[in-house]
Amino acid sequence: MSELSAVQRAFSRAAGRYRAAAGLQRVVSDRLLDLLPDVEAQRILDLGCGIGFASGALAARHPDAQVIAADFSPGMLGAHEAASSCLRVCADAHCLPFADAGLDLVFSSLMLQWCDLPRALSESARALRPDGVVCFSTVLNGSLREIDAAFAAVDQHRHTVAFTEEGRLREVLASAGLRVDCIERATRVEHFADARSLLQSIRDIGASRVPVDGRRALLGRVALLRVYDHLESLRTELGIPLSYELVWVVARKPGLKVESKQ
Repeated sequence: MSELSAVQRAFSRAAGRYRAAAGLQRVVSDRLLDLLPDVEAQRILDLGCGIGFASGALAARHPDAQVIAADFSPGMLGAHEAASSCLRVCADAHCLPFADAGLDLVFSSLMLQWCDLPRALSESARALRPDGVVCFSTVLNGSLREIDAAFAAVDQHRHTVAFTEEGRLREVLASAGLRVDCIERATRVEHFADARSLLQSIRDIGASRVPVDGRRALLGRVALLRVYDHLESLRTELGIPLSYELVWVVARKPGLKVESKQ
């Protein structure tokens, strides 16, 4: 099974649990909606829509526009909250099934960290009309650092995605031909009653199957208990912390230059 298929299956399996588990995802999506600029839009893409936290709000804000809810997980699309007001499309962010310059707005919340970022942003830029806007949130390097540290005590393999740096993100945006209008950053710390529920929270949002240096790392009971012990050692009065470095970006595809007449 390919890595893409494995991740797709993981998100589909998580669809039924996602609504209850995805508190952070909803908060981040709501903030991205707050940052949306006023833009005339006839075709809007909610890319990596999940179960549709933002799709209904996008449709309400642009009642005359066609909102396309796209996700590569059939399970997520099947659980979509705003299915009646949107066109649902099973699609890969790396190869969008849309014509060049056919979209006015691309919205994507907490999905691009699972992608090849240069490919995904270049594809969004291709599908945007000149002066079209892409608004997205993602996570940066330093996210899930507690999990990284806990697993580093038992082996030398990655157990989380290698998240990008803000500087690299800016480089990728420029390479895709997108001009940044604004970038906002924040650190968010979730707290859990115990180590098991912390790790389960990652599984419940579909993020448990990630590449581990080309293989799946299977831990024995002793190693897993060492991971639990390390996470437990981080406990505060609020619980065991799990950190996210979040970024919200609004960027624009430059418009066509009009030659002035002499």
